[in-house]
Amino acid sequence: MAIPFLTGLDVQGNIDVQGNINLNKKELQNAVIQNLATAPGSPLAGQIYFNTTDDKLYFYDGATWQELPDGNTTANDFLTALSFNTGTGVLTGTVSNQTNPTVDLDGRYALSSSIGNGTLTMATTAGLDGSATFTANQAGNTTFTVGLDLSELADMTQTMLGTDEFIVLDSSVQKRKQASEIGNSIFNNTAGYITSASLPTVSNAVITIAAGTNLTGGGNFSLNQASAETITVNMGTGGVGAGIYGSVSDSVKVDTISVDAYGRVTAIATGATGQVNTVVSGNPSTLGHSGTINKTLTPITGAVTNGSAALATGDQIYDFVTAQIANVPSGLSFEGNWNASTDTPSLAGTTPANGVFYIVSVAGSTSLSGITDWKVGDWAVYVSDGAGTDAWQKVDNTSTLSGAGAAGQVSFWTGTANVAGDAGLTYDSSLNNLAVGNKITAGGIMIAPGGNSGEWNTAYDNSITALNVAGTTTKTLTATQQDGGTLTTSWTDNNTEYVMMTATALGLGKLEDNTTQTVAANSVSATAGKTYGIQKNSSNQLVVNVPWTDSQNLVTSVDESTANSLKGISVNPTTGNVKVGLDINGLTALTAPVGADTLPIYDAGTNKKVSVTSLAAVVQDINSYEVTITDTATITHGLGSKNVIIQLYDVSTGETVYADVVRASNTTATITFAATPSNSIKVMVMKIV
Repeated sequence: MAIPFLTGLDVQGNIDVQGNINLNKKELQNAVIQNLATAPGSPLAGQIYFNTTDDKLYFYDGATWQELPDGNTTANDFLTALSFNTGTGVLTGTVSNQTNPTVDLDGRYALSSSIGNGTLTMATTAGLDGSATFTANQAGNTTFTVGLDLSELADMTQTMLGTDEFIVLDSSVQKRKQASEIGNSIFNNTAGYITSASLPTVSNAVITIAAGTNLTGGGNFSLNQASAETITVNMGTGGVGAGIYGSVSDSVKVDTISVDAYGRVTAIATGATGQVNTVVSGNPSTLGHSGTINKTLTPITGAVTNGSAALATGDQIYDFVTAQIANVPSGLSFEGNWNASTDTPSLAGTTPANGVFYIVSVAGSTSLSGITDWKVGDWAVYVSDGAGTDAWQKVDNTSTLSGAGAAGQVSFWTGTANVAGDAGLTYDSSLNNLAVGNKITAGGIMIAPGGNSGEWNTAYDNSITALNVAGTTTKTLTATQQDGGTLTTSWTDNNTEYVMMTATALGLGKLEDNTTQTVAANSVSATAGKTYGIQKNSSNQLVVNVPWTDSQNLVTSVDESTANSLKGISVNPTTGNVKVGLDINGLTALTAPVGADTLPIYDAGTNKKVSVTSLAAVVQDINSYEVTITDTATITHGLGSKNVIIQLYDVSTGETVYADVVRASNTTATITFAATPSNSIKVMVMKIV
């Protein structure tokens, strides 16, 4: 927590603090930065010092000590060299008298003393559009937009040559290309173009199209005729001719169809060979039929299952395929088999995509993410999503369980991967009976060291579940057993019950003190006016120890002590030769008094006592004063001395604050702030006696 100074701080020596000093936006006047011949060790970011060797001021940027420029551009900041990086487009200048002299001149280095806040203007030339201005030390970024405007370029009226070049965009890269290097086939509709060399030599020759075999029609056109010409070519009639062929009779089919060399049908023959005579229904792998002469065939379908021969609809096939796809783990990608002995293909140390997996074809101990036990059939799966850390995982597909048994036998492990049954270990599910070697059955006897099951059941039935006592003089104890049986016993209670003793009744009483009396009891005294508590002695006898003196040496009078260590006790009568006083020196020393301890005090003619806490509060109240102020003020503490301690703190934050404090008199003090505090200030005054 910083110390807020609400007034000026006049320091005559060095200030060494372990925390921050908050000057509350006040000036640090007449300050001198630490003077050192060399840079201080173990610096922190923001630390500064003045180097007395080169008379320069340095600051630490967190990595290196940087020299603070003095603003003298003539002596310190002129350029000594320039270089341009064609790869990055950065112009770099070397500045003299700088600890790190290389400065990028792309806007990251500028001295206001040399540039000021002048306006920089960017203009474009022919073919480019766009312009903008910015100031040298503007606060924000400025965006310059430059566009290509070919209309601003001069019109090319000359004949285009093969050496003339086009501007082209080659896969996002701007390049130039000579016209002679561009082939005609690059442009649309130019493949197989006609040249003068390929034209017939006859200027306007007539081309005739004549109909060939089984074709009719034809015509001609000239090479350069003025209008379009339609030439029609038709297929000639022939073969079997137009008509309906085949048979409508049952059990008759089309046997042969004859065609000529041009693919035309020339003949159709019908017959009864190989015909479909009947269709069997009821077999899910065949078609059902309906009707008499004209048969309607209906497929008999069934749900698709493994090994089914039934036909299936598209929906049934879709449902089966969807169900099978659902069994395929989501996100897995099978990449092939893996030799875990030779690590082929190499998987150790790789980080493939999530869900990539291989199936072990050769067992081995290659380590994948610490897994070395690989058997044929195991899956090596790489997991990078949802598993905490990227790693190979193993899906163990080699665990096997084998063994033999019989119905009703309880299986048990005979090895790490084998189970077996035994005729002596059976379970009857209808009776819920478990039999072990014909020795343990439901309702039977289990024999073991210490007794059998029958004896154990008897002991359980006879166990005590509850106890009860009834009766007054004759009392009866009843013990209830687990099976409901009871055990009883009776006795006579001869104890006498006593109540509190009285002057007329025998009873019990309470001792005033449990301390064992070691002083022998004296004879009973009849002296009046003496009351002492009853105690017990070592024999548990009730005794009263009565201190007394020899009645032959009676004190008849006393007076007040005049000895310094015994003063303070007033006695009456005041005649005689006996002196009574308080022996303070003889009292036990109190090394650690507490607030509840009390002291004797004289209060306006009456002797009283006062606690240490109350006395301290009164003393503090007499010698202290507190008040709350909001601005510069003169306070009246009334403590009658300038020997006072005055401290201030912020009421809202609880922070100690500092102001200009003047003890104006024995009863007043002036508190002065350089500026009005933002919160109320508590002033505390303590008198030093």
